[in-house]
Amino acid sequence: MNIWSIHGLLGYDAVSDLAVKRQAELEQEYKRMDDAACFAPCPYVVHYTNRVKNPQAAKYYRETIERLYEHSSQLGFDLAIETAPYKPQVDERYPDSKEISDFVRSFAKNDLNMTIDVNHSNIHENLIDVCNHCSGIISNVHISDNHGEWEDHLPPGEGIIDFPKVFIALRKNGYTGPFNLEFHLPSSPTVKMLRKIHMNVERMLTKN
Repeated sequence: MNIWSIHGLLGYDAVSDLAVKRQAELEQEYKRMDDAACFAPCPYVVHYTNRVKNPQAAKYYRETIERLYEHSSQLGFDLAIETAPYKPQVDERYPDSKEISDFVRSFAKNDLNMTIDVNHSNIHENLIDVCNHCSGIISNVHISDNHGEWEDHLPPGEGIIDFPKVFIALRKNGYTGPFNLEFHLPSSPTVKMLRKIHMNVERMLTKN
């Protein structure tokens, strides 16, 4: 089995005002990385958790990522920071793809890049703009569909996302790797169910 990417669980304690909480969050992520090190080299995905209004959050998040990057690089991972969902009911603020891509570029590291989550970014941004913002630093892509209001995590073709246009934009901006399917199903996947999803994606692509 070839593992294309690993998804970390970096949480909001990464931007806590309490240093002990930030340290604990970091050590938990170190442990997850160590456990998955046998799958490197591949993207190791973490969330952009600087989504609070605390003026110190950006500083705390940067310090966390600096230390996390050192560990991931030693293990051979490509640290990939994921675009954020628009969740005004949960998050105090929305960091758009321009903010996150500027943050990633500020490190100027070949093995610190981005994950575009199509489902996340479709809610509050134009996906073509997102691909353009992240040009040259995309190392992983999460695929699922939605209706433009919430991260529904639907199989491709069951929402409003124009995937053929997104795939073209991704390629134009330097991404030619695999896609991680990250959608919800009503039950455990079956061969029939996966075959239907495959056929739907093929149908979408051949129409364009």
